[in-house]
Amino acid sequence: MKRHILKASGALRHRLRGRHVAWSAAAGVVLAIGYNAAIPLLVSTTDVRATMERMLDGWSGGKSTISGKPEIRFWPEPEVTLPSVKIVSRGPEPRPLAQIDRITASFSLLSALRGESALDDITLVEPTITIERRADGTINWQKPHWLTAPEAATQDDGSPFGDITIENGRLSISDALSGDSGIDLSGIAGTVKWPSYTERLSAQFSLALGGQQVAWAFVCDRPLALFARRSTPIKTSFTSVPLTLSFEGIGNLSLTPFASGHLQFSASSLPTLVAWYRGSADMALPPAGVSIDAKVTTGGKTLKLDELQLTVGGAAATGVLDVTLPGGGSPHIGGTLAFDRIDLNGLPAYMPARPVRSDRLWKMAESYINGWRTDLRISAQDVLAGPLHLEDLATGVMIDGGRALLDIGDSTYAGGRLTGRAQLSTKSLDNGGRLQLTLKDADFAAVFADFGLKGPMPVGNGILNLDVASARPLWETTTGDLSGHLTYSLRNGSLSDFDVHAFTDLVRKGDFFSLSQASDASFDFQTADLEASFADRTARLDRARFVSPSGTISVTGIVPYRNGSLAFAGALEDASASDGQPLRFFVGGSWPNAVVTPLAALVGPN
Repeated sequence: MKRHILKASGALRHRLRGRHVAWSAAAGVVLAIGYNAAIPLLVSTTDVRATMERMLDGWSGGKSTISGKPEIRFWPEPEVTLPSVKIVSRGPEPRPLAQIDRITASFSLLSALRGESALDDITLVEPTITIERRADGTINWQKPHWLTAPEAATQDDGSPFGDITIENGRLSISDALSGDSGIDLSGIAGTVKWPSYTERLSAQFSLALGGQQVAWAFVCDRPLALFARRSTPIKTSFTSVPLTLSFEGIGNLSLTPFASGHLQFSASSLPTLVAWYRGSADMALPPAGVSIDAKVTTGGKTLKLDELQLTVGGAAATGVLDVTLPGGGSPHIGGTLAFDRIDLNGLPAYMPARPVRSDRLWKMAESYINGWRTDLRISAQDVLAGPLHLEDLATGVMIDGGRALLDIGDSTYAGGRLTGRAQLSTKSLDNGGRLQLTLKDADFAAVFADFGLKGPMPVGNGILNLDVASARPLWETTTGDLSGHLTYSLRNGSLSDFDVHAFTDLVRKGDFFSLSQASDASFDFQTADLEASFADRTARLDRARFVSPSGTISVTGIVPYRNGSLAFAGALEDASASDGQPLRFFVGGSWPNAVVTPLAALVGPN
């Protein structure tokens, strides 16, 4: 009997359990149907549209209109979609501010049940933001209510702004005053997080710019103070493959913006950076990078870089730079830069053979030369420029009214002191320039070796002056385009590879001979003075006079550039000669394998 009772009891429990599950499932279905049927009655699409329009009006300061029909869904979470949104400026002549394909936002059911239409996690899908300045100087955007008074920066306004996400946005900027074609940026994506007007504002955006993906970030703990044109701490960065830039410090957005803080800038490749800026890679540049690390301060129309650390390629410098942008005068840049090493030898191979005047970089360079004033003091421990290896260089760069000067105040070369000046033509960049150099007390044997000059060369303690100019552009100038003069004065020196006694004997014999036949000794002299001039693709030796106890040698002549030949006439005054008549000769051929012809061989016997 007991067994039958237990069996009946189990069957009853199983039947009751099945009915409980069925009733629970039915109740769930009824609740779901009631939820989906009742919630739309509590959440009005009209209220949602009005709420979103008020939010957009508050953000932008304009007038917004949502033309499309709002859609509300509740799974997997409550969300509203508002299509076709337009924002225009207020006033008698509304101007377009933004056009948004659609807006999505989440909302709280509990808030809806309490009659509150609060919207969160707002996403703007395919918005187009328009910023334009008309010819009269007015801008289409107007200040929203929270920026109308400076005290807004300190008011206790805890009203929410919220988080905004932008998907596939577009920014269009036009300026009728500048005359430029404008800026059009597309593919913008990112977020703005601003819980309330009194809390931290942070923004992160990315977009494709010039074929490169770039990212911009911004953080401000006191955004209202910033928007009210007051100084406040900010952090911002710009990141891309061509360049990265960051700033952390104090800044404001007044009519004369101010910033003071730490600035970092770097570009791993100048060719990549220039190609990105210009939109093409048709200009060859050395594969060098550039970086800047400095304490930056702006004030009014000035910019100062203190504690500057500059790196260009393999050259590193420290110093200070000041930039002034006066309203009625020429912009000015000045300061000091101290380099450890400057290597210019890699630049010529990357210089364009014939720059195009319409090129953007050319226009920038010409605008800088003609419009900016520059006064820079540059020093370097080592400078490599062609065959020159300068040490302890101190130079100044000055640009004013189209006049560009490079003054070498002091430097050491080949054990001597090198000074000079390089000047660009005041007409334009493609009209050549002038170079003046003075070298004192150098090891002239090392100088001639650096420049590959062979044969009998006068060396000693003295001074070399060079003054040459060219009417052709620097990148097109050859030796044959130069004009100018050279002076070279020595004391107590010697003429290498020149045996004056063998030379005298050979001239007296009256036969042709090679200059190499008199190269087994050196000619010591007390003084040597040489003067040469350059013009019309010809170098002219105007005077060369060597004075020694054993006699005096004088030479004049020309060296045409077209074939490298030479034609010199000379005289040797032998102090030991009894008749006191100088020995005259002619030097022809090419240097250093010249052929000497005594005058007697030219005129023949009497």
